[in-house]
Amino acid sequence: MGLGFLLILALSSSAPVNAETPKSCELCGKPFVGRFYHTLDRVTHAKVFLCDTCLSNSDNCFMCGLPAIIDPLKLPDGRVLCSRDAKKVVLDETKAKEIAEEVRDTLERLFSRFLSLPSTNVSISMADRVSLYQESVVSTTNFECPDVLGYTRSKRTPTGMTHSISIMSAQREPVFKATCAHEYAHAWLFEALSAARTRALDRDAVEGFCELVAWLLMDSLGEEEQKSKILRNNYTRGQIDLFIAAERTYGFSDILDWMRWGLNGHLREADLGDVRNIEIPARKTPNVPTDLSHLPNATEPPGPSTLILKSISSGRNQAFAIINNQTFAPGETAKVRVGSTNVLVRCLSIRKGSVRIQIPGSGKELELNLPSGK
Repeated sequence: MGLGFLLILALSSSAPVNAETPKSCELCGKPFVGRFYHTLDRVTHAKVFLCDTCLSNSDNCFMCGLPAIIDPLKLPDGRVLCSRDAKKVVLDETKAKEIAEEVRDTLERLFSRFLSLPSTNVSISMADRVSLYQESVVSTTNFECPDVLGYTRSKRTPTGMTHSISIMSAQREPVFKATCAHEYAHAWLFEALSAARTRALDRDAVEGFCELVAWLLMDSLGEEEQKSKILRNNYTRGQIDLFIAAERTYGFSDILDWMRWGLNGHLREADLGDVRNIEIPARKTPNVPTDLSHLPNATEPPGPSTLILKSISSGRNQAFAIINNQTFAPGETAKVRVGSTNVLVRCLSIRKGSVRIQIPGSGKELELNLPSGK
């Protein structure tokens, strides 16, 4: 009934009491007689003083941990919410879907230069604690969150990929948003990673990346408490801290590259620069005849003598750039015709009026600017 998290003061009514100590229970309002107790409210982090009656006769609120003695909300899965916290959680399915869509739109704006999240092939629903836990432990083919705040079931079908995301109901909105971001990251990984890379990545690294996406969302929204909560949760075994450090040092684009093509399965504190240790697989080229001498104009015409940014355009939640004869989106790698040869180029980012590229063979990075007047 709560004794596991309460620190007992066990003061008698005649014992000296600090001037800041309330003389009555902060929940029921009755004066203290004999013993009283205190604990921390897990939501506000304030110290709360309780009487023995409140401590022993009530269920504890799932959110704040305090006894829920006035108009508690009892959920079907056994959780209890005090009247205060019941007003601040997400319970309505329609509201939950609106929040999830808002989260996706915010992530799209936040990472527009780097990735595009699944959208039309994603379904969002709420689940109670029991259902979510059963869902996560039954399946062994998908990534699930160990604290079971959310779960993503991704699969390939004859018509494409689908993602069903379940979020635990009755969470405060910042927690709900962070969980949505985490699960959207899982869906993106399912589509972006090869089967070999999926097998090679450590579970902690996968969860660390998804927590990074949630942390960056919370950072953009100014949710400092939720950012701290993500860092306090140590189920990634320190990978979240390393992902944040790597993102600050090398940028989000390099994080995405490492997730897709990294040579190691997890980030290492001793060598954070290893996040740039990647191997991009060569693109498969179609089989074509080697002897083209019988065809007119068989020789490929030479391209510009140097790399030239010809144009920048924007599609739905995505920017594109044309460099010489090749169209790029952020993160794409392709061969570009330069003179009479082909040069492998990787598009790092697309900005207003310029593009940042990398030559994978040498690691050299360049900034290409649009010609004046464009």
